[in-house]
Amino acid sequence: MLSFFRNFTKSRYGLIAVFLFLGLIAIAFAAGDVTGIRNMGSGASSSTLATVGGQKISDADVKDRIERFLRNAQRGGQNVTMEQFLAQGGLEIAIDEMINSAALVEFAQKNGMQVSKKLIDTDIASNSAFAGIDGKFDQKAFEKLLADNRIAPATYRESLTQERYGNWLVNRATIGSEIPDGVVAPYASLLLERRTGLVGLINTAQMDPGGDPDDKTLNAYYVSHRARYLVPQRRVVRFATILPETIRAQQTATEAEISDAFAKAGKRYAATEKRNVRQLVVLDQATANKIAGEVKGGKSLADAAKAAGLEPTNFEGIEKPELTRQTSAAVADAAFAAAQGAAIPPVKSSLGWHIVVVEKVEKIAAKSLAQAHDELASEITQRKTAQALADIRQKIEDGIGDGKNFAELLADAKLAPQVTPALTAQGTDPDNEAYKPDPAMTAIMRGGFAMENPDDDPQLVQVSQEGGFAIVKLDRIVAAAPRPLATVRDKVKTDYLVDKALEKAKAAALKVIAAMDKGVPMAKAFADAGAKGPPAKPFDFQRKDIADKEQFIKMAFSMQPKKARMLEAPDRKGYYIVFLDMAEPHDASGDPMAMAGMRSALQQQVGAEYARQFIRAVRGEVKITRNEAAIARLRADLTRQGVR
Repeated sequence: MLSFFRNFTKSRYGLIAVFLFLGLIAIAFAAGDVTGIRNMGSGASSSTLATVGGQKISDADVKDRIERFLRNAQRGGQNVTMEQFLAQGGLEIAIDEMINSAALVEFAQKNGMQVSKKLIDTDIASNSAFAGIDGKFDQKAFEKLLADNRIAPATYRESLTQERYGNWLVNRATIGSEIPDGVVAPYASLLLERRTGLVGLINTAQMDPGGDPDDKTLNAYYVSHRARYLVPQRRVVRFATILPETIRAQQTATEAEISDAFAKAGKRYAATEKRNVRQLVVLDQATANKIAGEVKGGKSLADAAKAAGLEPTNFEGIEKPELTRQTSAAVADAAFAAAQGAAIPPVKSSLGWHIVVVEKVEKIAAKSLAQAHDELASEITQRKTAQALADIRQKIEDGIGDGKNFAELLADAKLAPQVTPALTAQGTDPDNEAYKPDPAMTAIMRGGFAMENPDDDPQLVQVSQEGGFAIVKLDRIVAAAPRPLATVRDKVKTDYLVDKALEKAKAAALKVIAAMDKGVPMAKAFADAGAKGPPAKPFDFQRKDIADKEQFIKMAFSMQPKKARMLEAPDRKGYYIVFLDMAEPHDASGDPMAMAGMRSALQQQVGAEYARQFIRAVRGEVKITRNEAAIARLRADLTRQGVR
């Protein structure tokens, strides 16, 4: 569950931004998703968990971010509980990363660094989330987006400021991370190490699980394994779609519009000429004359250019005005005056001397109104449809801004409401495997899961590349919960029996390991333990070849020769028994490819390690005080919350 959380802290950016990712606004806006983020400010009283210089980290801030992290995970279909989060060190990671961020800011300011208001203004103005229809920054869009998501402008600016300080400091600290051969060679040599041995499987399916469980046993098993039968959070969403195809019939181009468009088309439908032109530009006239002579003598321009260490440029289906724009008027005049197949003597321009060959001439006749009719009709209809969609969308957005509810918005737009089943964030229905959502429904559910609660204002969600959209309103939230035992009784019974068989497979595996450690061959150890399974198979791999291999092969590279170890197979299929016969080392110092590959891999890690050490040093320069009692109280409070 926290694999991303932990892996992100291994990068130099993650070290300063991992917990910003979970809660602060700057990262979310950069990703283009600002929904569901609330103002970090709170009027409730809170305790200080840590003090970093003059900055305080409160339990309210930490709790709010953790809760948001869990909600987002559950919306994404992950069955995550607060208990799991705490058990895997989530609270400590959260507090530690917030201390890191605060320490970097404190250190930067202590040493004279300042993030100016103008710089933050530039970051905000360049953020596409705040762009208007013209693609430029829109103050109203900025204010509305923050207000819609209950984000204080000061909080948003503060998050951008913290991110700036962190990036400035950490980026500088990780520049120039060169690694000497003496460091690279041992790691590269490990990749060339070769290991051989045997692997066998004690198969769960071939173990006797015993008799069926009684009701009391089955119920106890269900209670202790309830997470297996958890249905992720689902939501019911009310919506109405506005699609191009539903309004296109009312936007058909009229004959008058088509005639007017034809009259205004200028040279678009006039007779024209297109040519395929191959051009070579050289700096001096002597070289140009030499190459032109070779081309005139029958050599292709490409071959003549290649012999001179040059490469020609091709213009396919180009008209004279465009060739003029890309070369010069003199070159274009010469190219369009020549016959097809002609090689033009060098023409001078500000770039040098142009040798031009006209490879193809295509004369395009003028089009009449009748000939251009269908093309213009399609364009006009498409343009009118797009404008109608934009007008409807703007009217609905204005209605949302005016505080109209879902029913009023649909009434104004003359739309019929629809309701989804209780669906997951991916648009699936756990109670109906046959339900297959289309892409539009998937987008609608993303919008529904972006809302905090059913009281949130309706939102507009794009559902097609042609501009179609939907008005989305969260109707209700179906919390993540285990299925009732009665509905999954057969599955629970099967799982119980599989677990019992797996326990016996494990007991047999332990016997096999004990015997093999005494020198008993694998086949005899299997037979003596009563273990059944497919015959043992030999393996022979280098470490560099095991990235996509099964886990038991990877385990073989952490074992001692002449030893056996066991590993549970995926999906409770049994236990692998791995015996390592030989570990053959190799020296990579004379292998340039191996050294280069490892140096590249280490280079990616060295930057992060420098960043970690730098942040550790920064923390040593800043006074940090932790309130362990307050942290313990927060942990107890979070523990009482149970499943989120």
